[in-house]
Amino acid sequence: MIEELLAENGFVADIDDDAFGEAYERCPAVQKSVIKNAVSFAYALAQNGTEPVSQTRRFGHVEHTLRCEPLQWAFFAVDVRRFPLPAFFSAMVQALVAKVQGLVVHVSGPVTDPLLFGCDFLSAHQVFTSDHRPILKLLADAGPGACIDLAGLGLDYPRTLRPDPAGYGTQLCLPDSGYVQAYRAVVAPTATTGRPYISYGGEPESAPVVMAERLLGCWVWDVISPDTFRQYTSTYS
Repeated sequence: MIEELLAENGFVADIDDDAFGEAYERCPAVQKSVIKNAVSFAYALAQNGTEPVSQTRRFGHVEHTLRCEPLQWAFFAVDVRRFPLPAFFSAMVQALVAKVQGLVVHVSGPVTDPLLFGCDFLSAHQVFTSDHRPILKLLADAGPGACIDLAGLGLDYPRTLRPDPAGYGTQLCLPDSGYVQAYRAVVAPTATTGRPYISYGGEPESAPVVMAERLLGCWVWDVISPDTFRQYTSTYS
C-alpha cells in the first residue's frame, strides 16, 4: 500500500485527522452539498470506463493481446488559486474508478475547509504541503503511476498531465441564490478565469460544456479519464 510505503520512509501526511474533523465541522452544509454533487456527477459519468482486463483479437494472421491494469499510484498537485475544487475532485474520481492503489495529494497555497472536506469525502487522507519532490521520487521508484499537475509545479515525472488553467475558465449565468453563493464560496480562491470552458446555465454553444442549473459545480474533464490512470500493454504474435 502507498500509505505504508510513505510511512516506512518517514513521510507523514501534513494534514491529520483533527484537521479533517475541524474542516468538516466548519464547512457549511450547502458547500458540502456542492462538493457532493460534483463528486456524484463525476462518478456517474466515469462508470462507462473499461475495467482492467486482458483481451485478445485476431487481425488476419496477427494476434493482438491487450492487457489493462490500474497504475499503482496517482499524485495530485492542487492549488485552489489555479483550478476550482470541482475540477480537482473530478480528476480524483477518475483515479478511484480506475482502481488506483494509492492517492497522494500535494497542496500549494491555501488549505481551505472545502478542500479538506472533499479529500476526506473521497478518503484521500495522504495530503501534504511540504516539499513534494522527495515524495514524488519515492513514488516513482515504487512503480508506475501518474501525476496530475493542477498547481503549476512543473512535476518531474514522465507521465504527467499539466492542464493550462487559461483554457478552463468557468462562466456563471445563473440568478443569485443560496446555492450559487455556496458555489462561489467553494471556488472563491480561484483567481484565473481563462477562456470559458464550462458555462453554468448558459445557452447552447456558449462554451464547450454547458451545465444546467441543477448541475452547478459539476465538472467534465476533456483530458482526464479513468484511462489516464491505467497502464496498457500490447503483445502481438
